[in-house]
Amino acid sequence: MISLTESAAEKINEAVSEQDIEGKHLRIGVFPGGCGGGYQYALGFDSQGEGDSTFESQGLKLIVNCDDVDKIKDAEIDYVVSEMGEGFRVNNPNPAPEGKKGECGCGDGGCC
Repeated sequence: MISLTESAAEKINEAVSEQDIEGKHLRIGVFPGGCGGGYQYALGFDSQGEGDSTFESQGLKLIVNCDDVDKIKDAEIDYVVSEMGEGFRVNNPNPAPEGKKGECGCGDGGCC
């Protein structure tokens, strides 16, 4: 299960009301973190596809590619405001892969 905090749900609902995204839901993408390892996340609105799993939290439907479900299970998506700025943060309890020197998730082998 993937969950949203109340503050994250509020921000998502604001975005839904400001945009014309009828029939679309919040998609959570999970990507390799590059040289340092870990995961990076992308959030956006999308339609559900055949290879997707869905979850519900705070009255919102969340979409995740089936291949990424194990990488993000039991994660919590929060919206944080701090002195450094504001934005979504994914609190993921799952171990992330370590990066490999000379290999990057960005595909640029020379960035390390």
